[in-house]
Amino acid sequence: MVGALVIAGIGYWGYSSWQDHVEFEQKRIAREAKRETLKSAVSQMASIANAVTDWPAHLASEKRTRITPVLTAELQKLWVLERPILFLGNLEDVVINPDGTYRVVVEHNWLDSKYKFVGNTIRVALDCPESVAAPLLNAAKVQRKVILGSDTAITGQIQRIVITSQTDAEGDTTTVLTGFGKCFSGMHLDERISW
Repeated sequence: MVGALVIAGIGYWGYSSWQDHVEFEQKRIAREAKRETLKSAVSQMASIANAVTDWPAHLASEKRTRITPVLTAELQKLWVLERPILFLGNLEDVVINPDGTYRVVVEHNWLDSKYKFVGNTIRVALDCPESVAAPLLNAAKVQRKVILGSDTAITGQIQRIVITSQTDAEGDTTTVLTGFGKCFSGMHLDERISW
């Protein structure tokens, strides 16, 4: 009798574990499919805008982490072009301009990116029509959840770069490089994608 109960208990545990594994795998596959769909949509957005997508690799000189300061001239060579750039990062702010357009500020997410720029904060501040800015603003209000990855993809023509600095709570100063220009398209990213 005890042996039958032990066998039944082991069988139940095994079946339950198998069910958990199947459920976990289905969720993982669904999430991966969603990420691939999102990545494809970002690629299509960049393609439509004819945007430069490889500027982080060039800025990092193909290294994964850059610890030397990023100079304004380097970004000017990569960003102030005849073509727009694709920028992935975290939505920092949305401002209504006096002319009714919106300024969308997106900051490079160094935790998420393949390329890290230590000691530098890199961002864009792009003037966007309401049709681009409103969905980003609404997504930020509704879905402002903490994700480890970038939450915004945006394309824009950079016209100038401004260098400033900011001091954090510990008193450390960081160089902030901001590209100002006009945006073409943008989308909210509700899943982490690798780029």
